[in-house]
Amino acid sequence: MDKFIKCIWITNTIAAAGEDGISLAELNRKWTADPENDPIPDRTFFRLKNQIADIFGIDIECDKGRNTYYIPYRDELYDDKLKMWLLNSFALHNRLSGDPQLRRRVQFEDIPGGIHWLDSLMDAMQKCLKISISYQKSFENDLTEYAHCKPFGLKLFKQRWYLIAENRDGAMRFFSLDRIHNLEVSAESFQMPEDFDMEKLFDEAFGMYMNPEIKAEQVVVKADIPQSQYLKSLPLHHSQRIIEETDDYVIFAWKLKPTYDFIQQLLTMNLHIEVLSPKKLRKEISRIGKTVWKLNG
Repeated sequence: MDKFIKCIWITNTIAAAGEDGISLAELNRKWTADPENDPIPDRTFFRLKNQIADIFGIDIECDKGRNTYYIPYRDELYDDKLKMWLLNSFALHNRLSGDPQLRRRVQFEDIPGGIHWLDSLMDAMQKCLKISISYQKSFENDLTEYAHCKPFGLKLFKQRWYLIAENRDGAMRFFSLDRIHNLEVSAESFQMPEDFDMEKLFDEAFGMYMNPEIKAEQVVVKADIPQSQYLKSLPLHHSQRIIEETDDYVIFAWKLKPTYDFIQQLLTMNLHIEVLSPKKLRKEISRIGKTVWKLNG
């Protein structure tokens, strides 16, 4: 994880320096303020700078007149969800690691294993190298071997990292990193599709469940005021919009695929919402509710 942490730290530090940027000497002064950190050689910095551009899509440019490094178009950087997650995560980590007393007063959610695969996967993604993995599917004890997979992307959903890869048969697969038991990066390269777009891939999805037989449709839900305040502050999907708002309820609509992940999310809101449409989804929520009542009534 050392390379990953350095990439995030460099990005966060240069972004915080603003338009004037920061010199390599000052960058190293800040880095070595922690006695456990060795200075970052110039050659290592330039390699990490290129990896930041390739992996995270963040360009770091040099102001040759000032001999400083800066991130252009910082406003666009702060509009990007992934980039902001990375920066905020490290900023919090940096603050807590410097104050043991404060660290004991902040609690985090447990994160499943598998994050140790991130560095190898990002390296394979950057170099467009195929991978082979040993994977344990849910509710199965035996491992399944997937060879010559093309690692296209990574996605974080509900504290769990997922690998999006193309199998050797051309099918798109999603692997939870905590279920990977072994990973090998091969020397065989592949051509990354120019039209691959993670945002487009998950545009009509909620979560990771991607059943191609399920089509996107408008989902309309009536929420009471307490639940509506939560949905307003933390939308479930980028397509969320308000159709009607009163003193007693708010009606929300989303354009997405009502997959298993989305149904699970609706069930967490239980008595605070009513599914108005589509009818099939309303019936499914009702069926699940009746089943739960029978089991626990």
